[in-house]
Amino acid sequence: MIYPLAFPSQAPATERLVLNRRQSATASSWTYKQQVVQTAAQWALQWTWPPVTHLTAEALDAWLLSLKGQIGTFRYAPRQRYTSPIIGTTLAQPGYAYNDSIAVSGWAASAGTNLRAGQYFQIGDQLLRLTQANAFADANGFVTISFVPELRIAYSAGTAVNFVNPTGLFRLASSDGSGYTLTTDRLPDLGTLNANEAV
Repeated sequence: MIYPLAFPSQAPATERLVLNRRQSATASSWTYKQQVVQTAAQWALQWTWPPVTHLTAEALDAWLLSLKGQIGTFRYAPRQRYTSPIIGTTLAQPGYAYNDSIAVSGWAASAGTNLRAGQYFQIGDQLLRLTQANAFADANGFVTISFVPELRIAYSAGTAVNFVNPTGLFRLASSDGSGYTLTTDRLPDLGTLNANEAV
């Protein structure tokens, strides 16, 4: 088996994709002044599949089994309602580990960016979510964007920035066995599935 696997063609019925942060906070006993330290952040994915035929349920269950618990990885594309037509974008400058802001090139000078807060994008294997972007590119066709989580590794200038079909790399959150339950209508129900970003 070669990982990562592609996600099955059966679209989820529900999806919840949240960013969990590993943080610790301490407060002064006298002033209540708080100090917060963050060490990492990771996407957590939860999804369900709609009621499916027995044949489809068997195929989905086989896919889950092929992940071998938490050993295998898979690629997941967030089900964004609006996809982005922005193509040909690259890092204008190097993006360094732990940075949460980068300059992206690929627009005409002073052109509208068509970027929106909340949209997902991808650099390398990392799934990112835009929190702020300039409405227009500068005179060089560069746009500065802010995002979460921070970059985990450094990327060189010219690295592709994928706004069109971003994916994240995930693995199941548990090694417990998979399977499906037959509903009162005798339809297979695979239940709620959980995965974490593979970092």
